[in-house]
Amino acid sequence: MSDIDQSRSNRASIDESVIDIYNELRDDNKDRIGLNVERSPFPTLKDIFMFSTCLGFQKRIRKKLSPGKKTTIRLEVFTESDIALLKSIAIAETGDIKVLGNTGDILTIAEEYAYSGIQDLKELLLDQGGKPLWNLINILKDNGNLDKSDESLLV
Repeated sequence: MSDIDQSRSNRASIDESVIDIYNELRDDNKDRIGLNVERSPFPTLKDIFMFSTCLGFQKRIRKKLSPGKKTTIRLEVFTESDIALLKSIAIAETGDIKVLGNTGDILTIAEEYAYSGIQDLKELLLDQGGKPLWNLINILKDNGNLDKSDESLLV
């Protein structure tokens, strides 16, 4: 996403109204000593943003961010795979590959899906009881992304 739309920041925005959810799901233990991945299964805000974007897209529900303060994620933090996924979602949303020429539109679409999807992620991981990591694993298993032979990799 090198062609940055000058009308907006080259950062993905997270609405402040949901930043507490992001922080609860993020492992912010930088030195990895005493890592509690079962409680906080995502290492970065970017990872939560990507998962939330996919959940929002899966339901096809976008939610506009409220005006005001935002937490942002620098574009440089996203991997090539992340960017390819965000571009694919933008194409699927607009039905037009021309969206690839506007980084601002790609980011706006992702932000709005993430804003919608973070509530689903909260319900699935934090509101179910148990540890968020195991709730996440159960979601993946239930959606057919893990079969019985894969479970041995998780212990």
